[in-house]
Amino acid sequence: MKKIALIGIGKMGMSHLGIANMTPDIEVVAVCDTSKVLLRFVDKNMKFKTYSDYKKMISELDLDGIMVLVPNAFHYDITKYCIEKGINIFVEKPFTLTYKDSKSLVELSQKHNVKGQVGYVNRFNPVFEKVKQLLDEKIIGDVSNYINRMTGGVILKENKGWRNDYSKGGGCLFDYGPHCFDLSTYFFGTDVKLQSSVLKKVFSTKVDDVVYATLVHSNNIVGINYINWSDSSVRKATNSIEIMGNKGKLSASKYEINIYLNEENKDLGFEKGWNQIYVTDESTDVPYYLRGEDFSRQLEEFSALLNGKIDEPRSSFFTASITDKLLEDTKNLAGELK
Repeated sequence: MKKIALIGIGKMGMSHLGIANMTPDIEVVAVCDTSKVLLRFVDKNMKFKTYSDYKKMISELDLDGIMVLVPNAFHYDITKYCIEKGINIFVEKPFTLTYKDSKSLVELSQKHNVKGQVGYVNRFNPVFEKVKQLLDEKIIGDVSNYINRMTGGVILKENKGWRNDYSKGGGCLFDYGPHCFDLSTYFFGTDVKLQSSVLKKVFSTKVDDVVYATLVHSNNIVGINYINWSDSSVRKATNSIEIMGNKGKLSASKYEINIYLNEENKDLGFEKGWNQIYVTDESTDVPYYLRGEDFSRQLEEFSALLNGKIDEPRSSFFTASITDKLLEDTKNLAGELK
């Protein structure tokens, strides 16, 4: 049983705490946060040790892993400290706010032989896992292009607070964009370059609300990434992707896959024309369900990483650093907000 602690028990932190506490082969022994209110709540209702200083927590406890669940601007400093102490880490997305920092943490983790995972939950969604499998099996032949979308309705009036500040991880690009770009690299590889980008304001004054970014992968696959957190027609943030190949077309959301084939594929059991796969057709068994099976699955993988059952997570420090490079390049190439 590997012992872990959580740094940051806000909205996402509390969700991760509930899931981690029920994940096999790991034991949550402590939590750390700067909020006295949250720590009093934990002291009163839960069994974990509480700390307001993560460095003190690390010095006093023998930990196998730490989950870094703090605001984006603090990811780098805390993750760097944990690596230098030789502690394996799960850090929420985005990895850091600059490619330089992310790349340095990749190198530092290799130097200290520390294992790391970043919270890109789409890689653990059963539908997107199936899409990855089907693409590897060439279900639609050689892929030529795709359109990757992430939309939501989080900013529908004047944007205030941290979401209107790039230095704190604000803006649609740095909040929604990581999931979109990570899905692109998951499906089509990390050897990728940004071709063009546009950032547009709608309700915000200092950051973007809508992102357009064109990626070109090493195998000449071209992808348009459209990201919008000011879409009033969308109640909950959602990802969807449409992929074109020389043998057909595949479109998918978190809940279903639609495949159009030019010819029947007997080996994989698909008919000519339209075929459908639903999330209920795929395995969704998890030890504890909160927010979605994908959140539980990613912590099962972190447990497997800590217990030596796998050598590398599917969402590694390296793959996350490539996403951070794409985010940074998108902002730099776009220039002024439109």
